[in-house]
Amino acid sequence: MRPPRRLGGAAPWSPLRIGVFVLAGVALLLPAWALYLAVALPREHVAPNWDVVWVGFDLALAALAAAAVLAFRRRSPWTPVFGGALAAALVCDAWFDVLTSDGSDRRVAVALAVFAELPVAVLAAVVGVRSVPVGPKRPG
Repeated sequence: MRPPRRLGGAAPWSPLRIGVFVLAGVALLLPAWALYLAVALPREHVAPNWDVVWVGFDLALAALAAAAVLAFRRRSPWTPVFGGALAAALVCDAWFDVLTSDGSDRRVAVALAVFAELPVAVLAAVVGVRSVPVGPKRPG
């Protein structure tokens, strides 16, 4: 009988174990990086290609939404992936829209975040989670 594997069935130094080790390092290092950025970055910055960035991001959101719908209609195992990716991207969209706007633009950004982007993000996450088939539990 083989000894039981740990970490989701991964053998020592398997790609899965290395991946989890890297993710743990990222989780530990990102807060320090964020603290450095909080001190080092200027409060305002003018960015080139601002319009291209936002148009491209919104087109990517549309593509993710279409992929999630198509995957759901086909009962694809990719539905949770697309639903989760869309949810995360919509939260990022709301975050950046609100924090990069000011004045009356900020009111519009907050309204869109509260009444459109965040509710659709929740819906996308629910569709992704609910599309995962629930079968009988395995013993053990």
